[in-house]
Amino acid sequence: MNFSAKIKLRKPVRADGTCPVLLQVIIGKTIWPHSLKLGWPPQLFDEELGRCLTSLPPAQRGPDYKAVLEQATADAGGTLPLLAKRAQDYNLLIGQALAKANEVFVSWRLSQQVLTLERFKQDFSTAGSKDDFLTYFKAKITERYRKGKITQTTKKNHFSTYNALLAFRPYIPFNTLTPEFADDFDAYLKKHVRGLNTRWGRHKDVKTYLALAKKDRMKFEDPYADFKNKDVAGQWRPLRTAELSDLEAYYKMCAPRTVHRRVLARFLFSCFSSLRLGDLKNIENAAIENREMTFKAQKTYSKTLAETMLPLTRKALRYLEQAQTEEELPGFYNYADQYTNRALTAIGQQLGIESRIHNHVGRETFATEFIRRGGKVEVLQKLMGHTKITTTMKYVHVDNDMKRDAINRLDEQDKD
Repeated sequence: MNFSAKIKLRKPVRADGTCPVLLQVIIGKTIWPHSLKLGWPPQLFDEELGRCLTSLPPAQRGPDYKAVLEQATADAGGTLPLLAKRAQDYNLLIGQALAKANEVFVSWRLSQQVLTLERFKQDFSTAGSKDDFLTYFKAKITERYRKGKITQTTKKNHFSTYNALLAFRPYIPFNTLTPEFADDFDAYLKKHVRGLNTRWGRHKDVKTYLALAKKDRMKFEDPYADFKNKDVAGQWRPLRTAELSDLEAYYKMCAPRTVHRRVLARFLFSCFSSLRLGDLKNIENAAIENREMTFKAQKTYSKTLAETMLPLTRKALRYLEQAQTEEELPGFYNYADQYTNRALTAIGQQLGIESRIHNHVGRETFATEFIRRGGKVEVLQKLMGHTKITTTMKYVHVDNDMKRDAINRLDEQDKD
């Protein structure tokens, strides 16, 4: 397949007398005009060479040449040396853009693989990241968010990991990713990050972007091949059955469209459905029929993944339907996460609930109540959308009452 890149101007001329400077990429029969965010008077631009000029030979000067030159000089700061400096800077940026494009072309030509426009855009946007993992990491976060593959919250978390890496080492060439790297980064995190699960999350994010780099044909040694990423059970604990009942009773007392009723409607739905916070916020995109909800889980972004079906309990469906009727919305009324957590804390204090209430406690409560009522953990795994049953077990909290109930059921089965 043929491909080429050339510098062009986009016409017509703008009000300021300049035209946008473009990198025009042609792959096969597809043309991609990429703006370089530069503008230059067309009378002072050599389209054949793709360069900004500050003067023309007398034979090439048109009737408006003097006015154009005066305007360009004024825009650059008022003197010809300043105009020459701007032209020099712009030509440097133009040269860098062409060099980046040609670097991508050479890389794909040597790989003997088919270059598509989408692949070119990806490699062009991450140019320079083939050497530095940090550059790749940052560019990939931005790209994934732009394409809708990660949410705003995930983007924020991934940038937190990026910043931790940046503080650890400001430059991380791919050829420095040896087995010692993971141990050294872990030692750094232990000095600067208190929570074990936070450290676990930082390593998990790094591994995610290393896997993406491998997929993008970066060559490096896997620094996590022999590293054991340890975590502990989450800090959130499920509500006790009595506490859950207290919240349901208080919900019924709250007037429609009040803050506490809105917050509890969504939270209690989570307690009786297991839905994640991200999916709760996007529930208007789900289809519900015969108490079965079909949706694309926010935690998973594979385009080929089939939609998830989640059977809903009668209670869960009732909270959703009431919220939809009261708010005249397709889903719940969504406040900001921090505001919601503060409201849940205030409700817990008002009702004298000892357990700490938080947006994420709903899934913990559903999982524990499911097991408490005799549900099978392998079924719970599917309901919660986990690929590994070990992940599911982190949500299950076995208390003394559950142990007593299990033994009592055994006694009931043994008549002797």
